[in-house]
Amino acid sequence: MKYIEMIINTSKDQKDIIEGILFDYGIYTSEEVSSHLVEELDQNEKDWDFIDYPLLNSDKEIFAIKVYPENTDDAKKIKAELEEKSLGQARIEEKDDEDWANNWKKYYKPLEIGESLAIVPEWEEYKSDRKIIKINPGMAFGTGTHESTYMCLELLEKYVSEGDEIFDIGCGSGILAIAALKLGAKRALAIDIDDKCIDASHENAKLNDVEDKMEIKKGNLLDVVKGRADLIVSNIIAEIIVDEIKNLKNHMDPGGIFITSGIIKERRQMVIDALVENNFEIIDEIEKNNWLAIVGKLNV
Repeated sequence: MKYIEMIINTSKDQKDIIEGILFDYGIYTSEEVSSHLVEELDQNEKDWDFIDYPLLNSDKEIFAIKVYPENTDDAKKIKAELEEKSLGQARIEEKDDEDWANNWKKYYKPLEIGESLAIVPEWEEYKSDRKIIKINPGMAFGTGTHESTYMCLELLEKYVSEGDEIFDIGCGSGILAIAALKLGAKRALAIDIDDKCIDASHENAKLNDVEDKMEIKKGNLLDVVKGRADLIVSNIIAEIIVDEIKNLKNHMDPGGIFITSGIIKERRQMVIDALVENNFEIIDEIEKNNWLAIVGKLNV
């Protein structure tokens, strides 16, 4: 199987800006190639499963981000934008690996989130009293390891109430809708425009025995939604969030909760302003590695 690998040689202080640009192109996961990563792990051997051995000996002056764009056109556009903004130099290579679709699995391990959730890859054994969400993300976004997903899961644990109706807008793997159901929601509607995400969400709903409570639709954000939700969650990029906020009041009653993430720190105020302008009160906000999640409550 052929795939595209892009290595971006840059500096650590540019990482968050670059990740924001990658997010705009639908690239939500990246591999950091740097000995800084080892320092962040505090030389903790239990975490070494998540990094390749050569990284332990890498030059401290080297910092690179490795990603896998979906097509060559996107890769070239990303390269041009990064170099135009002096964010780093990018190298693009087409590679051939018949098992590429499975190789990443060795890095994906069970992940405990908040007080009660555990995200567990389909192929991993895991026993716990936590609410277990089995996930096979395939090529869809949503393993729980990205900061934006992690924060959404933490906030769902805090704000989902028994019997809630939930909308997950831009559902990716379906992980957030499934988590809401595990946390006591009555029904969940998951929406995405990408066929890969629709397929992954169906598979994951089946893995977690929630097919009867989870409706999955292909569509552009709220365009295909009828009815109202007690809580809407959306883990997408800031610009799309801002554009969609004005439609939220058509799908929730006063007191409804909106949880949103996928927001880099530099775009925080843009999202806050849009929420306030549309009669939302900001009731919660968390940050993880310069990614933000914001919670708004629709006022009367």
